[in-house]
Amino acid sequence: MGSKDSEIVPTKMLKNAASNLLRSVPPQNAFYFYRAMGAPTGAAARNLPDFLGIINTIDITSLQFHLGRGDFENWVKMLGDNTLAKQLAGLKEKQLRGEQLRSELVDAVKARLTTLQKTSP
Repeated sequence: MGSKDSEIVPTKMLKNAASNLLRSVPPQNAFYFYRAMGAPTGAAARNLPDFLGIINTIDITSLQFHLGRGDFENWVKMLGDNTLAKQLAGLKEKQLRGEQLRSELVDAVKARLTTLQKTSP
């Protein structure tokens, strides 16, 4: 295999990995947003673009509830995105509240989505 062929394989693998991270999951694997235990919001995300849309507008108490429990981090790990999971864990460590939390969460997810969408076929 020449050097040109060896460059194609990693690129194809990256594109497939990005597509996998952008996929929609079945309803049983969706992220269901809650305000607190036993208090669902009715919002659910089946993929990262849906997730981004919801975190932009959902009540801040839901974001604080889930980030504090590590729920966002665990869901993106389930999707297979360890890179974003680590970023979300970092946000949890900062113990952000209110709109600053929303802003940093949205920025992290938006940046990751942009990277994945550029890589995806």
